[in-house]
Amino acid sequence: MKFFLTLLLILPLHLSAAPRDISADIAASIRIGSARELARYFGNSVDLTVTGKQEMYSRAQAEQVIRGFFAKHPPVSFVLRHRSPPTATNPYGIGTYLSTHKQKFRIYFLIRKIGNQQFIQQLSIEYET
Repeated sequence: MKFFLTLLLILPLHLSAAPRDISADIAASIRIGSARELARYFGNSVDLTVTGKQEMYSRAQAEQVIRGFFAKHPPVSFVLRHRSPPTATNPYGIGTYLSTHKQKFRIYFLIRKIGNQQFIQQLSIEYET
């Protein structure tokens, strides 16, 4: 009986220490076309690919590039098609973005965990064929 009481007391502490899955928050930021909200999940630098142009950007630079993308291709929808389990070492998400110009893009993001914090390490936006 003591074992079960101890387990009941320790288990919530262990669960609260696990980093929460930010994939849904990232997807929501993309869905509404908010570069500012998306940039909240960038680390100090981001490996960013937008329609074939790949660069390593600072957080502020990456936000500007994404803002330009959203301005040129305003969102109609974003559907997160695949995502890793939240317990994965390197969580990721892959989705389909539809712009107001009826253009489809494949968006991929890779999340890096550092302690209890998670950041977008890599973000790729490519035309979907």
